Amino acid sequence: MRKYFVFLITIVLVISVFSESSYAVKDTYRVAGDSHFPPYEYIDDDGVYKGFNVDMLKAISLVTGLEFEFYPMKWEDAYYSIEKGQADIIQGMKESEERKAKFLFSKSLLLNSQSIFVLDSNTSINTERDLDGETIALLKEDIIYEEISRKYDAKIIEYDSIEAALDALLKSEVDVLIGNTLTINYLSKEKNCIEQIKIVGHSLNEQRYCIAVDKNNEYLIERLNAGITEIQKSGIYDSLYRKWFGTPIKNTKDQYETLLKVTIVSTLAFTVLIIIIQGLNRRLKYIVETKTEEQKILINELRHYDKLQFMDKIISSIAHEIRNPLTSIKLYTTQMKDRLGDEQFILAASEDIPEEIDRIDELIKEFMEYTSPRKPMIESFTLYDELVKALKLVKFHIEDINFVLDIDKSYIVRFDQGHFKQIVLNILLNSIDAVKTSDMPTIKISAREGQEYISLYFQDNGPGMDKDNLQYIFEPFYTTKEYGNGLGLFIVKQLVDENEGMISASIPGEGMGMTITLKLKKGGPYEEQTPNN
Repeated sequence: MRKYFVFLITIVLVISVFSESSYAVKDTYRVAGDSHFPPYEYIDDDGVYKGFNVDMLKAISLVTGLEFEFYPMKWEDAYYSIEKGQADIIQGMKESEERKAKFLFSKSLLLNSQSIFVLDSNTSINTERDLDGETIALLKEDIIYEEISRKYDAKIIEYDSIEAALDALLKSEVDVLIGNTLTINYLSKEKNCIEQIKIVGHSLNEQRYCIAVDKNNEYLIERLNAGITEIQKSGIYDSLYRKWFGTPIKNTKDQYETLLKVTIVSTLAFTVLIIIIQGLNRRLKYIVETKTEEQKILINELRHYDKLQFMDKIISSIAHEIRNPLTSIKLYTTQMKDRLGDEQFILAASEDIPEEIDRIDELIKEFMEYTSPRKPMIESFTLYDELVKALKLVKFHIEDINFVLDIDKSYIVRFDQGHFKQIVLNILLNSIDAVKTSDMPTIKISAREGQEYISLYFQDNGPGMDKDNLQYIFEPFYTTKEYGNGLGLFIVKQLVDENEGMISASIPGEGMGMTITLKLKKGGPYEEQTPNN
């Protein structure tokens, strides 16, 4: 009996140890998500896993240091993935009391709801009471299934994806579709059928939409919540929400009621606004200043992260560039002890060695300026000279590329020199990647003078970008590369805006890749430096 008791104690201790270690800090967390639930999470036609939830976790990774691997799958498989030990995180799920028995939920990503959708030509279904006797389409494992089957005498057909359920409604294979309001709204716009359907009745099952982890993994949910809070403070959350969600489908029943409510609320709000306008303005000014400062801090962190991604390329160029003056210095020093009496040799060494050391020192200064973030300091400089300095940092990577620098050496511009260098390097490194598959890789930088601005053009003969995707080029985390953080051009846009410049992107024509146009303010060479507040 004593041996049996000791054996049981040992088993309990082993189970306890393994239970605790399973929720220890990990290098990388596995993330399960729906493979077809746009715009939350889905695999696009190019095989890229993307969506609002994916971008949110990428942003959380940046601000917390957590690493994630994404595993897209059917929703019913994703729902059970943590239970089966296949994942640590489910990146998007509605919170419910029943689900709280299995999961811990993060702070709310958004307030989610479901709606009743019918064809626009359907006049027999106007409220929830009309669902009896109808054929209803639902997504498999949808949280609303039990409620609908209990309340209505209707035929329910479950589909593997919400897109398949929407297609069934459009083909009149079902009478009603009940599903996620934002998702069906997004799919309807993608299919150009938003005018063919409408919402009837009120919203159903309004719930918090969150990230879910195992109910015992409190450490992970705390880290995720910290990341969500930071993203919401910085303004990145608002940018991602606008990127993925659009104009809602019309609700014919509520149009008149909504208009009346809006009119009443607007009148009351306007009256109150007149009374408290002075106090509100002061409060708003304080909030704007606080949010702006927080956003600046986060954007500086993103810039630092972006620089680290490109540091290996820049360092290799600097090493290649430094090797030449070092070789020259080494030749002089190895011969010096044998030629101390040679006046011509000593004279040449005294002239050449300091010049070579100055070359190395100048390269190191350029590198330090690139890696040190600071507030914009607007100053006048020669456009051609500053471009040549920036090119030194990537010289090694453009040796096999037909590089054309078509810049008038008399152009003087006003910009922050460090920011200008970072902008040029980001765009050039993108172009270098773009022309790798070209038979005769070519990159061209040219400039044209206007009345108030000088337009600087970056062109390459890479494959370019699809016109439909061009609008997202300056959005955070947007990338068409297999390996990339999607921050380079987002950071470029931020730097250009801070320096009161303008930037745009276009696809100039067949045979030429994408063109980035950067407008710089013209300036005089002797103007004093002015800090940009």
